[in-house]
Amino acid sequence: MNNNKPILIYLLTFLVLSIILRLFGIINIESTELVGYALIFYGISLVYTSFGQNRAGVLFTGSLLFLVGFLLYLLNNFNFANKKDIIFPSVLFILGINFLMLFFDDPAKKNFLAISAALVLSAIIVTIVLGSITFQSFLSTISDIAVKYWPVLLVSVLLLIIIHRDGKKNL
Repeated sequence: MNNNKPILIYLLTFLVLSIILRLFGIINIESTELVGYALIFYGISLVYTSFGQNRAGVLFTGSLLFLVGFLLYLLNNFNFANKKDIIFPSVLFILGINFLMLFFDDPAKKNFLAISAALVLSAIIVTIVLGSITFQSFLSTISDIAVKYWPVLLVSVLLLIIIHRDGKKNL
């Protein structure tokens, strides 16, 4: 069964509507941020449809797309003193989270957990050495995101419910 067809239809609908709203000046959004939202949506969808299905490549790709989309979102919405200083730690962190997702999908593969821990720890160490983010600024940013963008989380949950419902219909 191909679960990706309805996901692609929803994604294309989202992109077309967003572009139309942008052209008419209803929303003011950068192209990279729009791509970020699309990657977040498609990544979540791939993770949802592949988790527990023994599809490690698709799970890794979905997690990667989601986190790259989230990184694009952060880069577009928050001021960083030096954006290039967060790219390398972000790559390490994203890879670490991807391996953590692979471990959650198959807990018997303990090497994924070890790789994940090493990559996430490396990302934290690099971030501290570069001094680009402090713990206080991190907590402040997370709370700002939660307060300002809770509707995005709500829409994402609703989309996952719709995809889940459509997936059950196709069984």
